[in-house]
Amino acid sequence: MSAICGIYYLDGRPVAMETGTAMMRELSIYHADDTGVWRDGHVFMGCHARHVTPESVQEILPFRDDEAGLLITADAFIDNRVDLHDRLGIDYSLRDNMTDSQLILQAYRKWGQDCLKYLIGDFSFVIWDEKRQKLFCAVDHTGTRALYYFRSSELFAFSTLIKPLFVLPEITKEYDENWIADFLAMPSVMHQLDAELTLYRNIYLLPAGHTLTVCPSGAEKHVYWQIERYNELKLKTDHEYEEALLEVLGEAIRCRKRCIRPVGVMMSGGLDSTSVACLAAREMAVSGLRLQVFSAVPMLGYRDWVPAGMLADETPLIEAVREHTGNIDVTYCRSEGKHSLSDTGRFLAVLEQPYKIIENLLWIDSIMMTAQECNIGVMLIGSAGNITISWGDSSSYLMSLLKSGQWWQFLRESRNTARRYRRPLKAWLRLMDRMLPYNLKININRIKDRDWHKKMQGLSPINPDFARYINVQERFRRFGYDPYYLRQLDSFESRKKYFKPDLFSHLGVIMTKHSLAYGIPLRDPTMDKRVIEFCLSLPENQYVRNGRDRFLIRRAMKGILPDEVRQNVTMHGKQNADLAQRLQSCWTELAEEIKDIGLLETERKYLDVAKIRFELEKYKTINDDAADDFGLRMLIRSLIFSRFLRQ
Repeated sequence: MSAICGIYYLDGRPVAMETGTAMMRELSIYHADDTGVWRDGHVFMGCHARHVTPESVQEILPFRDDEAGLLITADAFIDNRVDLHDRLGIDYSLRDNMTDSQLILQAYRKWGQDCLKYLIGDFSFVIWDEKRQKLFCAVDHTGTRALYYFRSSELFAFSTLIKPLFVLPEITKEYDENWIADFLAMPSVMHQLDAELTLYRNIYLLPAGHTLTVCPSGAEKHVYWQIERYNELKLKTDHEYEEALLEVLGEAIRCRKRCIRPVGVMMSGGLDSTSVACLAAREMAVSGLRLQVFSAVPMLGYRDWVPAGMLADETPLIEAVREHTGNIDVTYCRSEGKHSLSDTGRFLAVLEQPYKIIENLLWIDSIMMTAQECNIGVMLIGSAGNITISWGDSSSYLMSLLKSGQWWQFLRESRNTARRYRRPLKAWLRLMDRMLPYNLKININRIKDRDWHKKMQGLSPINPDFARYINVQERFRRFGYDPYYLRQLDSFESRKKYFKPDLFSHLGVIMTKHSLAYGIPLRDPTMDKRVIEFCLSLPENQYVRNGRDRFLIRRAMKGILPDEVRQNVTMHGKQNADLAQRLQSCWTELAEEIKDIGLLETERKYLDVAKIRFELEKYKTINDDAADDFGLRMLIRSLIFSRFLRQ
């Protein structure tokens, strides 16, 4: 795991060493086991490295291949090492000590820019091709390791973090107002519609599955991987599909456990992270090893308010997993004395931008800090599982059947889905309502509830004048964004929406910066390219059948997951259910700070100050169940954004 940076003066002027040193100094806010720089005339490259894998201990970055005239700096985990060794014909005596960056360079030597077809893992890297006088930049298929860049006719600069770029006098610190408009207008936790945009003008993020080649004559961006409809995998029996899933997921987990320190898992009581933990624990048990698991639980004194079917404290499910496996040790993290606005200064510094992930950032931070104290070297997660290994949504499946003209199957499956509920007729009518055309659903909702549109926009604190200036609605239309969450998509369309570069980039920025801040890479086997492509190739009736959602993972994990988790269809975890209760003791002080929003000119420009003050009047005190209130969450988002502007 590394943080990298570099400068390429396209007009040929030399890079001053003090400029490169200043970039490296900005990376040094995080611990490094080794640092390296390389400079030759108009090119500078640097690396701030943390040793994670056995091979990385002896890795030299930047690394130069004198014979080929190539230089690489990289933040990379290559997960298909055995396959690459075979394809490249690497001698067996050299394989164990060959670093991931050397493998990338060997792949580039053999296949050039097509090397991305053969690389699997989490990576961002930059190669200086001296003979051709060009820089080749790439990020992995899902953008898990972020890479920022600035480009003009005279200069190209790149960095894992944004701040190092500002040491260059050519790069000014000006806000990109399209990014701000996206951030404030979208009710979801997403930051931007455009995967390349950042908070700052002329600083861009290289999107997931993209390469960028830069030379004096110009720059060329290329998409080398994106979601597509794969040929359907046809196996003979359900059991063969189950075994195939366990094989591909098991390999994705196994290669991510390559670490010189203990491996941890961030686990809830859901299917995805528990599947990752149980498969990892099962493999470790063969060697007599134990797996460390970290789980978030509510504060002491939490008063349960969540509705029936929701779990604020998933301890019973987590304990069932612990008892079932026999070699899992669980550490419960309560974030005592903290609330969603406790550490905004530190979070803003880490993420280098405002954020909206108030529901889970608090407990993720607590888990990562605890894992750091436990000397964890890699943290496995299962954040993409809902759209890969545990996919299976009845509504999307029904839409797929409807679009493909499978009427009889559509009626039978919708009937079976409705029968799973206590009131099957009501459930069936609700399913049919979801199948209605998008514009018709919008009009129906407007008739049902005249304040519906306002409620849907309740999470957005954007100044209406600023929204009109940016033309937010046109941006929504252009990027196909549905702020009302009413568009019913078929199975492929649904997953494609989640696999878009903007979502990948959003997640990649958070994962990269959290990994650096705690010195622990977050690695998600459910987001492995091989897992994604395998899951997209399966017949839909493997995921949904006879009204049963998430059908494949429940079958495949029989005997591996305890039945309390595997067959749980009635209880769902509620993230941060104690959000409101944590805020109650300090709400008076926070409310006073919110009242001051609007004193800065930039706050008045971007934020709807009148709306913020009107909404604040509703919260003289905070009820326990206010964690779900759009108004409260909008106020918290506004305060975080205000703190960013002031910081």
